[in-house]
Amino acid sequence: MLAANQKSQEVILLGCESVGKTTFFRQLTGKENAVSSYVKGSTVEIISASVQGTNLVLVDAPGLRVEGDAYSMQLTLEHANQASSMILFVSSASLKQELNMLENLLPLRGRKTVLIVTHTDRYMPAQEERRYIENLLHIPVFWKDTRQAMGQQELLQAMEMAEVWGVPKSVLSFLPEAKNPPPSLLYPFTIPVVGKLLALMFCLAIFAVPVFTAYFLASWLQPLAESYILNPLAEALSNLPVLLSVLLVGDYGLLTLGSYSFIWAFPVIALVAVATVLTEESGMQEHITHALDGWLRKIGLTGRDLVPVLTGFGCNVVAVLQSRSCSVCSRGACVSLISFGSACSYQIGATLSLFGAAGKPILFLPYLVALFIVGAIHTRIWNKQAAPQLERKAPLPYVQKPDMASTAARIKGVVRQFVLQAMPIFLLICIAASLLQFTPLFQWLTVMLQPFLQVLHLPSDTVEGIVFSFIRKDGLLVLNQNGGVLIGSLSTAQIFLLVYLASTLSSCVVTLYTIAREFSVKHASGLFAKQALTSVASTLGLAFILYTLF
Repeated sequence: MLAANQKSQEVILLGCESVGKTTFFRQLTGKENAVSSYVKGSTVEIISASVQGTNLVLVDAPGLRVEGDAYSMQLTLEHANQASSMILFVSSASLKQELNMLENLLPLRGRKTVLIVTHTDRYMPAQEERRYIENLLHIPVFWKDTRQAMGQQELLQAMEMAEVWGVPKSVLSFLPEAKNPPPSLLYPFTIPVVGKLLALMFCLAIFAVPVFTAYFLASWLQPLAESYILNPLAEALSNLPVLLSVLLVGDYGLLTLGSYSFIWAFPVIALVAVATVLTEESGMQEHITHALDGWLRKIGLTGRDLVPVLTGFGCNVVAVLQSRSCSVCSRGACVSLISFGSACSYQIGATLSLFGAAGKPILFLPYLVALFIVGAIHTRIWNKQAAPQLERKAPLPYVQKPDMASTAARIKGVVRQFVLQAMPIFLLICIAASLLQFTPLFQWLTVMLQPFLQVLHLPSDTVEGIVFSFIRKDGLLVLNQNGGVLIGSLSTAQIFLLVYLASTLSSCVVTLYTIAREFSVKHASGLFAKQALTSVASTLGLAFILYTLF
């Protein structure tokens, strides 16, 4: 083994998306935040880590997809230009196609290169064909299923065998065609019109099924928690000094509102994470987005841009970062739709909690439809540039059994984020709301917003939910004050308009900060103003429809 004190050797991992680079990287470095997924574009930034016990530093670069101008593509090309050693990854079913693509896009000549051919569990060429390919390329070739761990010794051996890439482009034309063609779009999605409708329904089901499952679970848990935990605690602590009593068991108390919101939000976040991660890991997500590509181009997006939008239903911040894989031409439109129409898991949890407290969980479906329709209109109006006509280079992924280790790691990450980040912030919101009861701030805000609230027929007590939703989307949960009495007193139209307005008026502070960092403060400010204008206008339109019909 190489001595640990030797000068480090940096090796960049290059290839198309979903070819196994990140799995390989995680196996050898043990870097937990580099959890691989089967969704294309899971790597949107350069990640590097050393291989323990060696002098090797592996660099995981975003996968190549199209001959375009995506930010992630630029990152990959910049780092490839600086690299002296590289490991190329190609899928066995499309080896010739992907190697030609890498030769066209990357500066391979003069660099020490190793080739790893993945997905051999799907297609493994005969031994004679493998030997022919190795002799043709004159570089070491390893045939692997990257879901099976590669050892450090094997990696060291590979890098010691690495040869300088000197294959003429014309020679690549002699590579054999795969006997098994790369996967094509799944059959149901290839049916004209019907296929797109099925893809859209599948999209909705990814969120509707876990949300309604969470509703029934929370409905069962809430009475038990109230009877055996919350009510006895509230009674025991009711004689505390006024300030402590308000902070713990008041309308916005840590034990009352905090626990009530946890019961409703946590099941949604966990189950939505399970549904989305399984869809990504199985490869289904890419087929769905590809099927919807034609429709999305009508609003300035591509099917590929739908991937960050769907990611936004988990976390908007992660989705904004993942939009780096979009074309520069469509990235702004994608982020605009994420900010307006991607209800993050915390927002979904808060929304379901409010609809559930009002006894109207079925409102979640029209709420989701309204977000989708108005979000599409919003994106089309404010982003008039046509979607780029880019050619798909990377093939569609296989539909496969999800990798359980990766799936469990990603779900664990979502749960950890909720427990260690989201819930503490919401508890701070509870404390802030409790303390603000002793100040005239809410009264001032009520006076300022009263004319608008009157137009929507909303009571002044709803101001708190609108204000705190600016900080975090689960700030809506403060409307569950006093055991949901306020929400329970609202009509169907009022609760729908309130939740829609509070959740669309602005993205949360952290998302706005991320947008400003990724683009500019001016861009984030403009997006905020446009979204607020669309939210107010669409809320007034919905109010007219709802109060006219009902």
